[in-house]
Amino acid sequence: MTVTKTLALFIFRIIPKSLLSRIFGYIARIPLTPSLMNAFIRWYSAKYGVKDEYIVPKNGFRTMDHFFTRKLKEGSHPIDRAGNWAVSPVDARIDQFGDIRDTTLIQAKGIGYSLQNLVPSDTYRKFLWGSFMTLYLSPGDYHRIHTPVDGTVIGYYNLPGTLFTVQEWVASRLPDLFIKNERLISYIHSSAGAVAVCKIGAMNVGRITLSYCKTRTNRTFRKREEVFFPPAHQVPVRAGDELGAFHLGSTIILLFQKNAITFDDFKAGDKIRMGNRIGTLHF
Repeated sequence: MTVTKTLALFIFRIIPKSLLSRIFGYIARIPLTPSLMNAFIRWYSAKYGVKDEYIVPKNGFRTMDHFFTRKLKEGSHPIDRAGNWAVSPVDARIDQFGDIRDTTLIQAKGIGYSLQNLVPSDTYRKFLWGSFMTLYLSPGDYHRIHTPVDGTVIGYYNLPGTLFTVQEWVASRLPDLFIKNERLISYIHSSAGAVAVCKIGAMNVGRITLSYCKTRTNRTFRKREEVFFPPAHQVPVRAGDELGAFHLGSTIILLFQKNAITFDDFKAGDKIRMGNRIGTLHF
């Protein structure tokens, strides 16, 4: 590790990451004048390569957060529903994917972490010897999160934690990064078994919100909470339906049960768009 990266990692360890991220979230929700918002959008889009495929609200974007959580134009992201497969829930870079070796997932080359620590309840047992895929959202990516399969949302797990940046250089140097950071996990029951969409918080992600209930992350006072909905309140979804949003970018970890999916022929670093096929489901 270079001296610069060592120093940067030390600074990330000691700064108040959650507080700074909440402050960033508050700033991002301050209304700006149309001229300031337009200037910000032009600058941000040029710097991060934002694609011109989003809906501009009738009265324009009011805040930076409003732009970060922009919605897509209809038809810009076709959902690949032609067969028995899962689709990407986000626009992202594929960082890692493959088999869960008993309880071990791969964070980066040479670094593993525990499934039981990622999902610290008996629910983790559903995914023993299963499959996973890690998807990294850059600042320029579309920030809404969608369901990868047809099924039913049966609950969620809200887990407080810290907020390290999830950039690649940190993921390759800081063991247990994803289980140190706060996360909000959606549980989906599908024809191919249980699926978990693990939304990982990060530095300057003001919050993570859900579309199907009011729970969100990065509150001042939070507690670990795993909730399963009664049958009457479970939420039917089709692949591509919205699950929630990152209020800026971060990481998704998908979990599938043993023998539930065969991933397509990807390699680490490939880019994928929300709605693109990621693998074949086995019912």
